[in-house]
Amino acid sequence: MKLSRIDYVWVTLQILLFGAYLVPLYLPFEIPSLLLWPTQLIILLGILEICWALLQMGRFLSPFPKPVQESKLITGGVFAIVRHPIYSGIFLIAAGYGFYSESLYRVMMAFVLLIFFYLKSLYEERNLKAFFKDYEAYAQQTGRLFPKLFGTKP
Repeated sequence: MKLSRIDYVWVTLQILLFGAYLVPLYLPFEIPSLLLWPTQLIILLGILEICWALLQMGRFLSPFPKPVQESKLITGGVFAIVRHPIYSGIFLIAAGYGFYSESLYRVMMAFVLLIFFYLKSLYEERNLKAFFKDYEAYAQQTGRLFPKLFGTKP
């Protein structure tokens, strides 16, 4: 599919949000030390989710919210669990690190990223539905950013 101006806007906004997350603004809050180790597990889960998705996507990976020409719809592996595992993996890492570093600013930015990824995925899914005839059925069975807990399973 041909890229349009809005595709570049989405990628630019994403880069700006990543930059905003990295701003060394520190709004401290305390969490019990017993809860710090689960945040490390959340970060690790996010890393594993992204790596799994990257391996599955291979040469079809693009930062733009339009599918690459000649790409195939991937519905197995991590994509059988969520439709946008890279987005949810980034959120898990950002939120996990925000809690681990006890930075309220980073936790809030993680949720801003989550909202951004949800909105970007809405646009991306319009493109995916136009490109892949089976995408609608796949989307009904699989969670967007997090696994579906109720409803039809693949």
